[in-house]
Amino acid sequence: MESGEGTARRVGSGVVRFVLGPWPLFPVVVATITFFFLLFQNLQVSVMGRYNSCRFVCVELPERFTPAIAGAYGDAGLEPFDPVLVVGNSLITSLAIGLVLWLFARVLRTDSEGSPSRGLYLLALGVAAVVGGLCRLLVLSPVLVASPSLAAAGIVPNAVRTFIAITIVQSIAGLLTRRYAEQTAVATGALETVIQQQRLVVEADERARRSVAEFLHDRVQADLLVVAMELRSASADADPSLSARIDGAVAELERIRSSEVRSASRRLSPAFGSVGLDTALQDLADSWESALRVRVTLDPPSQNLLLQGDAPRDLLIAVYRVAEQAILNAAAHGRASRVDVALTMPARGTLLLSVADDGRGLPQGDIVRGAGSAIVDAWCAVAHGHWRWVPSARGVRLEATFVV
Repeated sequence: MESGEGTARRVGSGVVRFVLGPWPLFPVVVATITFFFLLFQNLQVSVMGRYNSCRFVCVELPERFTPAIAGAYGDAGLEPFDPVLVVGNSLITSLAIGLVLWLFARVLRTDSEGSPSRGLYLLALGVAAVVGGLCRLLVLSPVLVASPSLAAAGIVPNAVRTFIAITIVQSIAGLLTRRYAEQTAVATGALETVIQQQRLVVEADERARRSVAEFLHDRVQADLLVVAMELRSASADADPSLSARIDGAVAELERIRSSEVRSASRRLSPAFGSVGLDTALQDLADSWESALRVRVTLDPPSQNLLLQGDAPRDLLIAVYRVAEQAILNAAAHGRASRVDVALTMPARGTLLLSVADDGRGLPQGDIVRGAGSAIVDAWCAVAHGHWRWVPSARGVRLEATFVV
């Protein structure tokens, strides 16, 4: 177990780290908060001095300073600050502090978290405090300008108070920034985990589809070919009427083998190495011919992208799977009779897939996201894209945007 002395040392070190940094420098934050703090202080002192009729904004001055002030300015030298001077003093002081911190932030070498070394960090705060203290005492303060000894006596405590204020603001801003960075890192890690899981899901799905497609292409086609050959052999020994029936069955088996099985195999796992995305989408559209009309169009830039072969395989599969799922939704849920699939490049480096139908549109109220939406989410995440439903006058349109 950790000893009490070790615990106290660790807690003490944490307190020092929080108070003395080093934290990243926050010039804008420090200048803004300092301005409001000084403005409140100046207004408070000014109002108290006016209503209490005390000397020099309620600060009791040593007797040796009073004649010099009264002699130079008369009774006005003992009146509270003018409101313009109250605001101007706060503004000039806070801007001077922010400028010093900004200069140090640009010059100092920082670590991966944006923090300088502790010595340079404290030097930056110290210089900012001294500059701020000088502005606080001398800028827009004619009484103090006329009394150098009085100004010199107030520089040190004023600089110390300014240093404490700057340190507190820096520490709070740094702590909040670190907590925000930690929460962002956690959220980013969770998002990366989800994306990785989505990639694993779609990869497993593609492996299963590829296995079935290979089984159809190799085993089923081979078996059908063997059966056709056996039937042809039997046809040679059969009577003419039976031979004609066998030949018809052989012709149907050949059609199923060469067309249906091959088409199903390509739809399950398009071979984009030998078949382009445009061809694969057209095969997909033709497979729905008996149920609804599906039209596929590509604009010239997207055609050039596909013909050049520069598009990554993940992108090609993602576009195909999203279009496949959108057509399925249009038929199953939208009861559409027509679907238009369009690939365009509205801007350089952007590929837009649009699947519009003439069905009954989106349901009223909240949309229940099902397995189809999860598939679209996963493929868009894998291909660095995003998608949305767009209601139209009739039906609905799915738009998926990918970076290419």
